[in-house]
Amino acid sequence: MFKFNREFDEIWKKAEETNNRLHKSRFLKIFQQNKRFSTVGLYDSETKKYVIFDSINFAGNFRYEKNTMPAEFIEMKRMLSNA
Repeated sequence: MFKFNREFDEIWKKAEETNNRLHKSRFLKIFQQNKRFSTVGLYDSETKKYVIFDSINFAGNFRYEKNTMPAEFIEMKRMLSNA
């Protein structure tokens, strides 16, 4: 779980750099923490699109594999590269 939080922190750092380069707040951070689970995401205010990763899906069912990066993080990186 901490691995995913660190990965999201790196994605958010790139989003902040993109916001500074564009001189506006295009990307917004989505973060919600409940007891053991967290929801993280990235919202693009220009295209009105967002990507959310909910860690309860990681722990609760077997939709994600531990050794691979979730598709949601890959989509967040793709959003940043298209900015």
